Amino acid sequence: MSGVPGGIDKPIPIDKKHPLSESDPELEWILHQLSSQIQKAYIHISSIADSAPTFEPVSYATQVVAGTNYYVKLKVTQHGWNGQNCGGGKDDGKEYCHVKIFHQAWTKTTELTGISVRKTNNDPFEYDMPAP
Repeated sequence: MSGVPGGIDKPIPIDKKHPLSESDPELEWILHQLSSQIQKAYIHISSIADSAPTFEPVSYATQVVAGTNYYVKLKVTQHGWNGQNCGGGKDDGKEYCHVKIFHQAWTKTTELTGISVRKTNNDPFEYDMPAP
């Protein structure tokens, strides 16, 4: 995090060389805490009958406000009723979504404030997204 108030940092990749547990363990905890809320919002906005899509973070950016806004690109794996991967997206056979999370540690406030679905891996970060 650069700490420039109001500015959005350059997206940081999350992969084997840059695991989230090392680059931002707090975000890893936040995503775990909000996983069911992200899942419900995704299902609602996507209008899918999937009972349990799973999400894997692939990159994130931060913005310092009166707390921190996290912008996270998530790879979506949709599991049909029989547990099989249903595919998605255009460019790599996967679908992605972007989420915006507001976190204010000193008040213990963490909330999903935006979600944008039907993204591809090549889509740039979306910073202005609809509320869940």
